[in-house]
Amino acid sequence: MKFSIIVPVYNVEKYLPRCLDSVLNQEFDDYEIIAVDDESPDNSIDILNEYQKKTEKLKIIRQKNKGLGGARNTGIKEAVGEYLIFLDSDDYISPKMLLSLNEYLKKEDLDILAFDCERVTESGQTIERVSVKDYQDQYTSLNAKQYLLFEPTSCVKTYRRTLYTEHGIEFPEKLWYEDLATTLKLSAYATKIGYLKEVFYYYVQQPDSITHSTNTERMMEIITAYDSVIQFYKQNNKFEEFYTELEWNCALHVLYYSAFRLLMAGMNLKQMKQLYQHSKQIFPNLENNQYVKMKKDQYHMMNLIIDKYYFRFYLKTGFWTKCYNFLKKIRGK
Repeated sequence: MKFSIIVPVYNVEKYLPRCLDSVLNQEFDDYEIIAVDDESPDNSIDILNEYQKKTEKLKIIRQKNKGLGGARNTGIKEAVGEYLIFLDSDDYISPKMLLSLNEYLKKEDLDILAFDCERVTESGQTIERVSVKDYQDQYTSLNAKQYLLFEPTSCVKTYRRTLYTEHGIEFPEKLWYEDLATTLKLSAYATKIGYLKEVFYYYVQQPDSITHSTNTERMMEIITAYDSVIQFYKQNNKFEEFYTELEWNCALHVLYYSAFRLLMAGMNLKQMKQLYQHSKQIFPNLENNQYVKMKKDQYHMMNLIIDKYYFRFYLKTGFWTKCYNFLKKIRGK
């Protein structure tokens, strides 16, 4: 079997039919769907049971609440496909996704193949295309260090299943930033990686997503998530090899994006300083990182710093003034 599509299910009765239909309407037939019901309190399990009557491709697993990461781990253990695809149950995919991915995987024999997505409203209207702007070709071959500079989102890539199973890589349970804690580890063992500049995944923007949350305690779980990545690279004697790229990820995710969220949630000085100090303990010269210092027109990841979706929002709220004044306070204490 070529693909195992893992769909964690929790309280998504409103979106689940669209999600499942997007898979069942694929133009490619060699796949299975593994739906992991995580003690969903709504009628999601009833919807799954009805769909299972229509197709033999759907396997349903019920488990005690383990969160998104735990549900994905269960799906990985049950999967038999050569490649894994993670599909959140409130999102959906393009009908040509599996056929297109299979064509490139046959030609390139890749460990990881990344692709584009669109952020959309509940009604399917496009908010933003998420694309790596520096790569304009239809297909680009990447090395592991280049892959580490991509956004660590699980759902916009397909992975050779053995990357997870042979190296003991699992998603953390009930932890925010489970994607970052997991996908960054794959670079240590992926040897052939590609990027396909096509939109195959549609991410439905939810008001209760991490981006819109004001729960600052949970935002601080970024430290736990990133520490697990650093520990993994050190244990596998890969830390020095990927030091510069891991340092960049720390700057981008632990400091930059987390600063956005904390500032918009109320500008907690203590937590902001904690992020800064923790990052500097791991990477003392972080501010001199070559990717941080490069101009945005010299390297594609610098374009992601000025992400248009975030930029418009923070510009309207006076974010840059708040950020400047807030960082002055940090340096002065």
